[in-house]
Amino acid sequence: MKRICKSLIAVALLSTLSAVALAAPVTPTYTTFANLPGATYGGSGIPTDPTAITTFGTVTLGLTATQRGSGPNLGNNGAGTFYAQVGSQAGTPPRATWNFDYYINDTAGFANDGLTFKLLYDFNTGINTDQSSLGVWNFAPTSGNTIQDSQNLAFAFLTTGVPGLITPPVGAFNPNANGQYSFALIAFRGNTEIARSAINVDVGFVNDGTVPEPASLALLGLGAAGLVLSRRRKQAK
Repeated sequence: MKRICKSLIAVALLSTLSAVALAAPVTPTYTTFANLPGATYGGSGIPTDPTAITTFGTVTLGLTATQRGSGPNLGNNGAGTFYAQVGSQAGTPPRATWNFDYYINDTAGFANDGLTFKLLYDFNTGINTDQSSLGVWNFAPTSGNTIQDSQNLAFAFLTTGVPGLITPPVGAFNPNANGQYSFALIAFRGNTEIARSAINVDVGFVNDGTVPEPASLALLGLGAAGLVLSRRRKQAK
């Protein structure tokens, strides 16, 4: 009887640990957070510095976020979190002002390693979204040695999904909403995760990771106006 009880407790403990692992939020993960030489993300002029870079064996994973179109690149905290502006650009549906960019390279060739990859992406504006609720984009390359591209969360195929390839998260992306969006690029051998690169993108946040409240913004505006008036009075004297 004691053995049975111990076995049941062990099974329950393993189930709990598995649930905790599956319920974990995406946190920035990388070997180095730096420039990724050789990457283009499928376009000319797309910044590659910094990128969350993870290397293992002959494989390199890269994940970053960049300004869409012209303008200065996104700010970052130097540790895997990027800062983007809230707002939309032309497109149907309207595009976010920023893109997420991924890079997978295997110098030995995909056909020789038998690896598969998943790109997790987020529509939930909340902080620390459970990774089990993220969208999943599957890659199972059998030839070549590089996959890379630049995408926007507002692209329709990420919302509707592609059977057998892309399973979208619940809901739809709103480029005009403040929030934190999580991304993870994961390498698998069979069903076992062997490496990942992961980032967060904070939209409409300030650099301490908080979202300015309307009252705070109003006070900031009043303070700026007061400063301008004070300077004008000093100039008049």
